[in-house]
Amino acid sequence: MAYFNNAFQKVFLGTGSSANPSGFTGLNLGQLGTTGNQLAAGEFAFVDPKTWILQDPDQAPANCCPLILASGSVLTNDKIGPFHGGYLESNKSKIINPRYVNKFYRVDPCPPIQAVLNIGVTPHTSGGVAEAIDNLVGGTGYTNGTYNVAVIGGTGSGAIIEVTVVGGIVQTAVLLDGGFGYTDGDTLTLVGGNNDAEVDVDGVTAPTAGCCPDFLCGETYYLRLDVKGSPALRFLNHNAYLNVSAYTGCCPAGAIAPTPVDSTEVMIAWAKQIVESPLISPFILPVVSDQNGNIWYAPGTVDVLGNPVLNTWDNYVSPGYLVGECAGLILYGAYVDTKFGNCTFQVSDFYEKEPVRLYASEVDLNGDPCTFTGICIVNECLGTQAMGLGESVVRDLILSESYRQNFFHSDFRIREITQGYDILNTINRNALYTRYYLLHSVPRHNNPTGTFDNDQYLLEVITDAPVQAFEDFVNDWVVNCSQCDSFEAFGCESFCEPDVPIVPLPQL
Repeated sequence: MAYFNNAFQKVFLGTGSSANPSGFTGLNLGQLGTTGNQLAAGEFAFVDPKTWILQDPDQAPANCCPLILASGSVLTNDKIGPFHGGYLESNKSKIINPRYVNKFYRVDPCPPIQAVLNIGVTPHTSGGVAEAIDNLVGGTGYTNGTYNVAVIGGTGSGAIIEVTVVGGIVQTAVLLDGGFGYTDGDTLTLVGGNNDAEVDVDGVTAPTAGCCPDFLCGETYYLRLDVKGSPALRFLNHNAYLNVSAYTGCCPAGAIAPTPVDSTEVMIAWAKQIVESPLISPFILPVVSDQNGNIWYAPGTVDVLGNPVLNTWDNYVSPGYLVGECAGLILYGAYVDTKFGNCTFQVSDFYEKEPVRLYASEVDLNGDPCTFTGICIVNECLGTQAMGLGESVVRDLILSESYRQNFFHSDFRIREITQGYDILNTINRNALYTRYYLLHSVPRHNNPTGTFDNDQYLLEVITDAPVQAFEDFVNDWVVNCSQCDSFEAFGCESFCEPDVPIVPLPQL
């Protein structure tokens, strides 16, 4: 690797075992491989390279002592047949000199975020999102500790507050989610205890401008939708798009000029054409918000328990035009790709990571969005790709094991014989994992090219969650030895929770 500018990467599985749930262990602090000092699958530890003694996870060595990182074998059997053995040998790094540790960092998992687009007046654009809270009343009977609570009361819903409780009394309250529909000065009751802790809403957001235009009788209104991203390209070989229209019906007899109509009917007409389109319906789930803020789903929609949703738009009865009240349409980016199970798994199998991106605009008869002022279009959530996917982790592990000659065969029978399924089954492909990375170099003092090179090695440790003991150990070990930057943790830049919870997404 001295002739390449990339680092050789090796993966260590640290998802824990029944004896050591965190994964990071020193076992009995004896010699690695002896009785009671054998690393199980999911366990990892530091080892002295001279004595092979396992290090105490609570006490990093002083004096910049080199160590080796080791993890338990992911395989089940030590031998394949009567001759081939040694498969339970632990997975080890090269000697790590703390003076040559260049970087140590953690990458936290991030769940995927779907795109959510609001058209017209919806809970997201209608304003009333709480901006701050004050006037805390502590209440009684709450559980000690720090946790998130929902609230009741006020004119809106959906607000979430993080509280700190001491002696059953709420001591601090921090607004996490402002919900929607609130009025400045609303009093909110924190759920829990004796339901007597309270806060007041201190300021709310204003409604988004341009979201409540009048829709007139005798007119046809057009909406252009575009779905972009890998899912649409793989499905159609081009980005998906659709123009939908809504005719508002004839004007009342004797009307001198067009009169406003219930805008909910326009939104339902647009939504119906979206769900009826075979090209765009796999990617968009439309939800209608009527003039009164009630939510309506497509006919046949079921909840998370599989029960039919009753508020479907085929049951909507229009009250007619309500002065100053408008409807809206919420579009959720939705896509579920074909996925093969473990039995037929191949490392070359495609798996989708990119969420679709949604675009919409009101257009005229010719499809031009620029000739008039259309209804407001507001992005509530931008689609964000997940991090730490089990699909990615299992492929990293398979590659690393292949370097150790534990190959993952494409033939299912050979894979079973060579314990390939043990490698695959150690990772939950539907889970999200935390990753630690330790980058170090091994200097070459004797090189036939006459060039002083540093071979770089990137050690990746896969865990279910952050392991504080591991972070503390490495930080204490390298703090006075290495010139690397301080430990860094990379997490999600943002997380978006739609104001209107979504029901299960449509599948292809």
